[in-house]
Amino acid sequence: MGKRGLRVKRLLAAIIIATLAYFGWWVYASNTLRVEVAAWFEDQRDAGLSASYSDLTVRGFPNRTDLTISEPLLASADSRISWQAPFLQILGLTYKEGHVIVAWPDTQTLNTDHGTIDVSSDGLRASVIHQDGTLVRSNLEATVLNLNSPDRSIAMAEVNAAVQAIETTAADFRVAISVGSFAASTPDVSTNVGPDSLASLRAELDLGFNKPIMFDALSNEPPQPTRIALHRSEVSYGAVAFRMNGIADLDAQGRASGEITISADNWRNALDSARANGDLPAALTEGLIELLTLLATLSGARDTLDVTLEIEQGTVFVGPIPVGQLPSLRWH
Repeated sequence: MGKRGLRVKRLLAAIIIATLAYFGWWVYASNTLRVEVAAWFEDQRDAGLSASYSDLTVRGFPNRTDLTISEPLLASADSRISWQAPFLQILGLTYKEGHVIVAWPDTQTLNTDHGTIDVSSDGLRASVIHQDGTLVRSNLEATVLNLNSPDRSIAMAEVNAAVQAIETTAADFRVAISVGSFAASTPDVSTNVGPDSLASLRAELDLGFNKPIMFDALSNEPPQPTRIALHRSEVSYGAVAFRMNGIADLDAQGRASGEITISADNWRNALDSARANGDLPAALTEGLIELLTLLATLSGARDTLDVTLEIEQGTVFVGPIPVGQLPSLRWH
């Protein structure tokens, strides 16, 4: 055999050895991932939660570790809150540790104290970047996202959300949310949400928590929000936009204290139009008109809204007059 043939033989041997080594490493990585996920479910059960699945599979050789959890179920110890789905996928690149894509099925179910919420979606997925189990940033998107309960349904289209940890502290996050269109009705909402739907939403805010968001949050005390700074929030209906901004601190019970400014022009015409078109339930529209009329009158105009609301431990005031109560913003 000549020198050239010997070099080819050595090259082939090197390729085969490298391939076998990489295959062995991928098998090790996939088995490690499977074991870690199984251990995570076991940790939740040890913490008193209900946590189960029917199967764990890893595919994606050679450069991916795509995990599919079949029939996952998570429930609180008292079964007051639970989530289940046909499957959940966690898609990762072998050469990009700490960066995964989470893909949800088209249907999933969330049970709460207020009833069952059926979630249907198209293209619901999130990109998640974490470091040692701590959330660094995430982007979520869905072409369609519908929430259906026995007494109310919400349909959304072109949903996007971005979460970025603020560098100065791992417990504070900058959040941007946009919903191209959304509509609410009782009880059913069509999945055909388009440009003529009820409204659109844009919001930019900062959220502060008492500790970083970790992926073991279910088995430990979850991070609790301590501060909300709403830099810009706009809900549009036709030519009318309701704009909001403000800052609130939250106490240990999740009660907010701070202030929020709400402004809008020609809001009454927008709500009357929504009621006439059937975009809003009549009872909800009447309640909004009554509340906004009160706020507009107190701010000195009937059809132009520009008012600052004071919030003290969850109670909302216009001047000295209480006008409502905010729910607790504490995770249980």
